[in-house]
Amino acid sequence: MKALSKMEVRVLLKLRGERSVSELADELGLSLSRTSALVASLERKGLIKTEKRGRHRIVSLSDAKAAELFKRLVSKFGHMHLEEILSGKNLPLLAVLTTAPLSAHELCIKSNLSRSTFHHVINKLSNYGIIGKKDEKYFLVERYGLFHEFAEEFYELQNSIKAREFSEDSAVVWSGVGEFILSTEEYRGKDVGNFHLTGVERFSDFGMELIGTGRYHYYYSDKAKELSLEDVIVHALLIDFSPRTILYSIVLLLAYRDKINQKKLFNLGRKYDVSVSELLKYLKGKEVERYPHPSMEEVKEIFKMYFGEGKWVQ
Repeated sequence: MKALSKMEVRVLLKLRGERSVSELADELGLSLSRTSALVASLERKGLIKTEKRGRHRIVSLSDAKAAELFKRLVSKFGHMHLEEILSGKNLPLLAVLTTAPLSAHELCIKSNLSRSTFHHVINKLSNYGIIGKKDEKYFLVERYGLFHEFAEEFYELQNSIKAREFSEDSAVVWSGVGEFILSTEEYRGKDVGNFHLTGVERFSDFGMELIGTGRYHYYYSDKAKELSLEDVIVHALLIDFSPRTILYSIVLLLAYRDKINQKKLFNLGRKYDVSVSELLKYLKGKEVERYPHPSMEEVKEIFKMYFGEGKWVQ
């Protein structure tokens, strides 16, 4: 899922009203075919709309919230190099940067940027005074909050467009940078291109056939080819952090205790803001004595139901 290119931002900056494609081409100093391609790309991304009037195609900003936020950005920060700031790998980082300080590790996990790319982007945005640093953690300077709002809304818009293409009744339940989880009544299979069935509906792959709710959840990513048990468990908890889901997730953790990658589980918990540390206590034979976590007796009962008494290890 691509972000915005510098040229696409330049097109958006020209749309303070209506423009024909030929007028945009002249103002940008580009060929008509190149300008048409940029307009088509921005229309697919939901940021602009076009209308045929006679021989001309008229272009204007769309009614999407992201387009409205872009107008506000131009009004408030039009003096800055917006085509540099809002393009390329800067946008994923702006989407997860808030005024609350986060470590480089956490920001890389949430933005899906490599460590080297992260530092390159941090240095670039720091030069504009947008990012602050405190105690080895990074934060968005408060007056630039609109940059985060726009970037976050941009990805939510891209995700909702992708979700609707997959299923007309889909609803996005979690939105990230180039990835999301949707809910739908339509079962499309376990793995459909870049969409992967996830949550408790996928527990059957690991020996737990559960009664469904009539809705299915799919995780989209243009990078993930398949889902691990860690992915499925954290997705399930993100979708429904209820006593039932917690109980079955703990049982699965215990059933696959020798195969669980605890570091990966922690990192996924950070990405989705799901607490998994309490669940891992059960792997050490400890139970969490507060709602909505189950007693060890409940865990043991469900474990034996699905995996047999012989596999239970206290």
